[in-house]
Amino acid sequence: MLRLNLDGTSAGPSIAHRHLFHTGWCHNQHVNYPTRRSTGMALFMMLSGLGSWLAALILAREGYQLALTGEKPSCDINPFFSCGSVMQSWQATLFFDTPNQLYGIGGYAAVALIGAAMLAGATFKRAFWVLTTLGLFAAYSWLMWMFYQAVFVIGFLCLYCMAVWAIHIILWWVFLPWALKQGMLGSSPAAKKLGAQWLPYSWIVIVINYAVIGLSILIQFPLLFSV
Repeated sequence: MLRLNLDGTSAGPSIAHRHLFHTGWCHNQHVNYPTRRSTGMALFMMLSGLGSWLAALILAREGYQLALTGEKPSCDINPFFSCGSVMQSWQATLFFDTPNQLYGIGGYAAVALIGAAMLAGATFKRAFWVLTTLGLFAAYSWLMWMFYQAVFVIGFLCLYCMAVWAIHIILWWVFLPWALKQGMLGSSPAAKKLGAQWLPYSWIVIVINYAVIGLSILIQFPLLFSV
């Protein structure tokens, strides 16, 4: 609270108030998250990371074989599903002329390791979770950009890429409300309440995301299921 001098001017916060504020701030800086053991989320992150990592690893191997020997990738199955065509596009080496799947190998290994560490009882500072959230959001944005490019620009689909899209969509839309609920992204009661209310219904956003992708594919590839 503010103290008033005898002449009516403000003297600033009281010593007790400043002490409480400083104590609360320090407490928030030293709290590790999640504050309660989250076995379900730990398993979810570990399995999601491993599934996406495996798909990225297969893509990396087949991309290497394609570049080295011209061997046709295993997911080149018809005129619409052609991983090779996608991997040979400029969009597949967007950053530093490095194949996208190599970033996936590193990134999803990190996701799996975070899940495994949580399963073992590890907790992390809020800054770590903020960076993790930003990383997952960046990956989600990148994958949705690749979805648009594959469907509307390149004109071919990649089964292994689609497997990563499917897994990461679930990962992102479940992780975000969970992190908000846990207070990992801020101590605001409103954010925690939003996360708690959103989490049970996160499947709705996932279904909408899948529907957008599915309808886009059906519109762009009307003969897909007649082949």
